[in-house]
Amino acid sequence: MMSNAWDKLLAQNEPVANAKETFETTVIIYSPSRKTLQQFTTICFPEGTSPALDTSLINYATIGWTSDSDQCYTVDVYTLIKNSADTLDLLKPFLQEPTSKVHWLILLDWSLNDQKLWLNELFGTFNKIKQFNDNNDISLWCLNSSEIFNLQRNTTAWQSAHIDFILQTLRSFCHFNESSLIYVDEDSSEDEEEETQKLRYQEILKRIIEGRDIKRHIEMVKRSRIVIPKGCDSIGLIKTIDERFEPSELGDDQFLDKYADFVPAIDAIRDNGKPCYDLDKLHPLSSFQVDIQEELGKMFAKHRESSKV
Repeated sequence: MMSNAWDKLLAQNEPVANAKETFETTVIIYSPSRKTLQQFTTICFPEGTSPALDTSLINYATIGWTSDSDQCYTVDVYTLIKNSADTLDLLKPFLQEPTSKVHWLILLDWSLNDQKLWLNELFGTFNKIKQFNDNNDISLWCLNSSEIFNLQRNTTAWQSAHIDFILQTLRSFCHFNESSLIYVDEDSSEDEEEETQKLRYQEILKRIIEGRDIKRHIEMVKRSRIVIPKGCDSIGLIKTIDERFEPSELGDDQFLDKYADFVPAIDAIRDNGKPCYDLDKLHPLSSFQVDIQEELGKMFAKHRESSKV
């Protein structure tokens, strides 16, 4: 039976009590939408944590738990919803002097139908992260991965070749950027109940944050349940899906064009037999109607309060 160390979760937003040694770490969740963020925290964080990790444009909270080996952790969790190309800059004031490794959880969402934009945005996100801090651990989480079957069943634009191409692209990207890749499938399988499935994703996330390996959960075959820890993939393994795919081409400018041309847009309009894509309409979010300075002020207040001894 899978142990669920998250059951030992201590009171959220409070320091871990009676701890001889407390390990502190920072987690940043970067999400394409409010709904995606809410889904992720509900599935991958323990019950009771999600309200603290609300769906504001930018948010800060502290949670704590005890690991399987009775080590106590306090985790500073920042959540940020993608609003523009400069959204990540909002975190600069909080990452000036990081005291520990920063765990970046980059979220994608198959249900948003913006797959055509993924690769270009991932390059931009990873380049920005490297400018912030050198001590990073990055994992890529693809939510609603069961949607890939609906795309194939309910649209004429999507075929298995597109699903495989995106998977090979994401695997190649994570391989060359030393990142883990996890597909999050909310649909329970015949041999796995929903609660057991949630515990599995919680276990994966917990191990990543604690710096332990997740090789016991590795999955390279089931398309909607991919789990590939960093360091476990290779060019040879990626090419087993389709040997015509060349992972080494990922860094070429021509590959970005190839990716954007090949990946379908869900609302493609055909004119004279040619697909036409409006990339602006594909972006999942319009701008948030918020006062950025006000939001940052609130977050600074929460940050200072949690830092008091």
